[in-house]
Amino acid sequence: MLTEESLDTKTAWLQLRWESGYWKAQHNKALQRERILRAKVEELELTRNCQESKIKELTNGFQKTIADQNVQIIKLGKRVEDLKAQNVWLKRRLFGRQSEQSNNSQESQDPEDSNASTVEAPKALKRPRGQQPGTPGHGRKNRNHLPSIEIIHDLKEHEKSCPVCALPFIVFPTTQDSEDIHYEVRVTRRIHKRKCYVPTCRCGVVTGIVTAPPVPKLIPKGMLTVELWAHILSEKFLFQRPMSRLLQALALQGLRISQGTITGGLEKIKEIVYPLYTRILEHSRNASHWHMDETLWMMFAIIDGKTGYRWWLWVVVTKDTVVYILDPSRSSRVPREHLGNDPKGILSVDRYSAYKTLETENLKIAFCWGHVRRDYTRIYDANPKLRVWAQAWINRINVLFHLNNNRLKVVSETERFAVADKILREEVDSFRESYAEELKSQELHPVARKALKSMQRHWRGLTIFVDHPEIPMDNNLSERKLREAALGRKNYYGSGALWSGDLTAALFTIFQTARHNGLDPIKHLTAYLHAAANNGGKPPENMDSFLPWNLSPEQKIAWKTPP
Repeated sequence: MLTEESLDTKTAWLQLRWESGYWKAQHNKALQRERILRAKVEELELTRNCQESKIKELTNGFQKTIADQNVQIIKLGKRVEDLKAQNVWLKRRLFGRQSEQSNNSQESQDPEDSNASTVEAPKALKRPRGQQPGTPGHGRKNRNHLPSIEIIHDLKEHEKSCPVCALPFIVFPTTQDSEDIHYEVRVTRRIHKRKCYVPTCRCGVVTGIVTAPPVPKLIPKGMLTVELWAHILSEKFLFQRPMSRLLQALALQGLRISQGTITGGLEKIKEIVYPLYTRILEHSRNASHWHMDETLWMMFAIIDGKTGYRWWLWVVVTKDTVVYILDPSRSSRVPREHLGNDPKGILSVDRYSAYKTLETENLKIAFCWGHVRRDYTRIYDANPKLRVWAQAWINRINVLFHLNNNRLKVVSETERFAVADKILREEVDSFRESYAEELKSQELHPVARKALKSMQRHWRGLTIFVDHPEIPMDNNLSERKLREAALGRKNYYGSGALWSGDLTAALFTIFQTARHNGLDPIKHLTAYLHAAANNGGKPPENMDSFLPWNLSPEQKIAWKTPP
């Protein structure tokens, strides 16, 4: 029994031992799996942490990107608004009215503008153009200053007698007169026959044949007369007609001239007229008030230090002169060199930065109210929501012009001038207070704020006219003097050589200075060229006598602009 029990016990013990080993092995495997799983868990947790960090980083990046894009959207929205406004303004400049005179239609508010200012602009009655109803007509103009030619018109022979009895008519002592205006252009070939003489004496003082002196020539051995050269110069540099068209017109009249002949002649004429140009420059420097502006001019010549063909044509207008300066630069160097060291006076200009650097204790810079008004005209045209606001400021600027004009009308009457001057100064003070008050508003549109800020920055120069009534409020005079130059730039593009540019500036100056002083520019230049021809094709020795401010009373009458 014991043996069997021992065997059973031993078998059980072996079984248990085997199971113990098995479960130990299973436990070790479980521990190993646990270690592996813990490593995987740690790896997964690390991966999760890394991914969470990346997600957080991406989220922050996305949020920043969204914020940046929102800012960019706002900026682009403003840019789109600005471009739309610019597009409207450019279309207006291309297809709209070019005059800066006020238009009553501007004073109506856009029906779609629900956020427009409630300020009502005063409406002015506009006088219709042309003859007014109920006024007497002026009749035809008197043109008795033109030379006249009498042309006799007679009846035919068979009409000078009665058609029935054939008795002749007798001449009645009066005529039925009428007149018309005739235009005649004729190119002629003049043949100069110089008479020759042979001395009959035997004194020996005069030997050989004595011949009348040769005809003075502007260009030695040239075929073209002074009058024809004056015509060519005026057509090109006064009326801005391209030389090719002028040569075609002469060809239709039977005169064919090569371009080379004209070019060579112009190069020689430049040496003749340039000294007169320098005299006008010197007189311009001695003035005390200058109007100045500049415009693009193409110079198709290559010079050291200059890239491209974009040059600048500057104009300087004074009481007596209109000076043009052609220079490759648009910097302040050009007006600084023209005005010289320490100029004294007032310079009327636009708000271009080059002019602002010229201001000194002795030289004041007067800015143009016309350019200020254009700021608000542009806002009116390009920003429908600001139309009423812009029109209100345009009206206030117009009031300043009106009050200043009223003051100038009575400048010689002390008491009335004092009253008009007081009214103007009060309006100027109110004007300054108004824009300063608007600039304090946080709700002011950025475009409106920019315009008011510009006026604030330039206020000192804008109000120089208040203490100096002789100074105009605008710089329109110099702008008008650039219009014909701009027409020439459009018609014949510019200048093809440096000497051609010098000739252009010189003749622009001579022609416009003559006009500025009430002279016929063609007659004035013709007289000067005749004097040069009499001097052997060189500048006349009495050059100063051709300056408009040095002319004799007889010259002023002879060269006066026709009525």
